[in-house]
Amino acid sequence: MKHNIHKIIILFAIMFAAAGADAQTVDKYHAQDGCFNHLSVGLNAGLTGFGIDAAMPVCKIVTLRGGFSGWGVGNYKFKAINTAADMGPSQTVEDDAVKQAQRVDKVELAIEPNFWNFYVLAEVHPFKNVPFYFAAGLFMGSKNFLHFSNTNDGGLGFLYDANQKVEDYNRIFHTNYDPIGLKFGDYVFTADERGNIDVRMKTNAIKPYIGIGFGQHLAQKHRVSLAVDFGLMFWGTPKLVLNNDTEVKTSGKNSGIGSAISWLKAWPNLQIRVAYKIF
Repeated sequence: MKHNIHKIIILFAIMFAAAGADAQTVDKYHAQDGCFNHLSVGLNAGLTGFGIDAAMPVCKIVTLRGGFSGWGVGNYKFKAINTAADMGPSQTVEDDAVKQAQRVDKVELAIEPNFWNFYVLAEVHPFKNVPFYFAAGLFMGSKNFLHFSNTNDGGLGFLYDANQKVEDYNRIFHTNYDPIGLKFGDYVFTADERGNIDVRMKTNAIKPYIGIGFGQHLAQKHRVSLAVDFGLMFWGTPKLVLNNDTEVKTSGKNSGIGSAISWLKAWPNLQIRVAYKIF
């Protein structure tokens, strides 16, 4: 995957260089000659969320666009299996706290999306009469992508107590029992001392972006313009972490969610932008 990312970045660098060379022989893409002589503001919607931005030409074929986008609406609830209920006789730690935890089969969890970023993109428009462009830049902002929590606030103290007993048992008797918590694919989310599940899927705060687009951010003949972008935002390898920043390890035994997350080093972006040219 790392080699593929490097190849993509090299390819876009070559395209930018070619576009820059071609710019010597083509007229300016925008309506009039000059730099910083136009400004548009736009609304956008896509896989990085909903947002607002502004665009301005900085040289003959390069437009600079900056703005803000994100999403964090609603939550999605599901029933997670309690791993204590799955413990067989050979795995049972003889303790009242563990036995109490085994009486609960499933617990409701909520997944809440929460992702916000500022961004700055440079767009190269290499062709005079074709509204096609290359884009590259940075997204900067939230590290959190998803938040997992229980819907019964403070109601999972029995899971915390049971997991503490398992950890003590492993430490004293040098055993290797799995933690007690709630299953999410091949992960186990353990409760904190307040009796809650508080797990976040985290990415890098600074995320390089490369992409292509079709359309206009600064209309040539009209005030309103439309553009569509497609690209990749490289946010690193996502991690699931507890509220104390301890990473949740995958067992790799069940659904393969851990494997899928480890490959999700880039987030795709398909974005539609409607803009109004102020001047």
